[in-house]
Amino acid sequence: MRVLLLNQFFHPDLSATSQIATDLAEDLAASGVEVTALSGRGSYLGGQQLGARDEHRGIRIVRASATSLGKRTLLHRGMDYASFYATAGAALARLPRHDVIIAMTTPPLIAAAAAALKGPKRSRLVYWVQDLYPDVAVAFGALGPLSPITRMMAATSRAVMRRADRVVVLGEVMGERCIASGADPARISIIPNWADAAAVYPVAHEHNSLRYGLANGARTVVMYSGNMGFAHDIATLLDAARRLRNRRDVVFVFVGDGARRPTVEAAAKELPNLRLEPYQAREQLAESLSAGDLHLIGLSPEIEGLIEPSKLYGIMAAGRPALFVGPERSEVARTIARHDCGRVLRNGDAEGLASAIVELADAHDLRIAMGERARAVLEQRYARGVATARFKGVLEELCAVPVVAGAATS
Repeated sequence: MRVLLLNQFFHPDLSATSQIATDLAEDLAASGVEVTALSGRGSYLGGQQLGARDEHRGIRIVRASATSLGKRTLLHRGMDYASFYATAGAALARLPRHDVIIAMTTPPLIAAAAAALKGPKRSRLVYWVQDLYPDVAVAFGALGPLSPITRMMAATSRAVMRRADRVVVLGEVMGERCIASGADPARISIIPNWADAAAVYPVAHEHNSLRYGLANGARTVVMYSGNMGFAHDIATLLDAARRLRNRRDVVFVFVGDGARRPTVEAAAKELPNLRLEPYQAREQLAESLSAGDLHLIGLSPEIEGLIEPSKLYGIMAAGRPALFVGPERSEVARTIARHDCGRVLRNGDAEGLASAIVELADAHDLRIAMGERARAVLEQRYARGVATARFKGVLEELCAVPVVAGAATS
């Protein structure tokens, strides 16, 4: 089986989609699948230009030339997207046939290039949905709901959904959204994102060199780790920190970057109990996530089912409870509630979040029990090997039916 994985970012980039794509590609290659990754030469944060050809753990990497301006502004991001659309589409046309093309959603609707070529290439198409466009852009106000660009993107999304042989989504609500956009319900597969249980694991505080923020008597680290983007309800998280500014034993640590980082930086100047740290190398993720006693996740209500934060699985792998602020129907909320490994709060409920932080900061045994449950269920249901084996099963099922030459495969 020959598989082509299409996404703007891939190893060694540190973005979330790069890491999840690299995990899948590594495990497929280790199982004997011939894997090629088509990505861009730029990086998620901008600036860096990677080589045009590479190999990683048996994976052939082809990188299309594109700008690498990063995420500082929407214009920069748009230029990176536009250049990658052009060069990746051309590269995809030149590459030899693969049995399956797995197209992700960075940049938005790059899967359209794969959908256009799936007939001539006689390939099957798996649309791996990490976020839904143009819905996300409309929810953020970046596009008007009836604008020509929105209509064009919506039509493209429907065409991709109809052409895809399988649509892999992260949760039930996302699956419902895809069906509403034209996907065949019989072709929907729910495979949540995952964490590598062998690479991310609980590290005891006394052995952790990355134990952040323990100054002036603080003993509980409340951590936010990852992208601080428009999709995340950062405002409620910061409001909770303000309400606890006089709790000298609790410190908030935000690790990462993103469009909302300036908001966090401004709050850090105001609040003595808040500090920022840069992204940590993936090799240090176990120590970084274990440095937190409690972890925060935020998701804006208007994007329910459009995005599912994958950071929950790393938190579970580190054996820590998660405090989620966001829609109750999201996959994150359902997972936390189902396994009793944290708390779920409504958007805007900063008082409730602050109370939950105080409760778990003061209840050591309860906090530890939640973290142990999180780690146990991660190993059983959300570990990397479990999830990538399910993904491989989807690919094998598709490839069991031969593609007839000259015929569409939809």
